[in-house]
Amino acid sequence: MNWESITDFFVMNGHGYYVWWAYGILAATVIYEIFSLRARRARICRRLYREARAAKSTLEM
Repeated sequence: MNWESITDFFVMNGHGYYVWWAYGILAATVIYEIFSLRARRARICRRLYREARAAKSTLEM
């Protein structure tokens, strides 16, 4: 496609609203997934650390 101006690029012959919303939702979903995975990993690491400490303390008794 050829656009005459940057406005034509963003409008995309009347379909820009849907296209840019789709890109926005995709970006928001990817960002949410990244933060969600990082939080889940941190929770798992904390749990494993607690379990390892608990196992070590029971062995020392």
